[in-house]
Amino acid sequence: MTGPELEVTRLLQNPLGHPAPEGERGDIVRISDGTRTLYLTPQEYEEAGEQQLRYRLAAEGRARSNA
Repeated sequence: MTGPELEVTRLLQNPLGHPAPEGERGDIVRISDGTRTLYLTPQEYEEAGEQQLRYRLAAEGRARSNA
């Protein structure tokens, strides 16, 4: 798949929004393509392929522009 590299950051809920320690699953996964950001549970992230993540990011961008 072409396009900008996806930036994936695993975050903690407590303290809220802090990066999870290296190797930890985290509580929330933040995915960004540099213009849009998506937040998923670790399970949702692990079940999604790159193409699905890019589709969801694109859908997020369309949803915001229609709001």
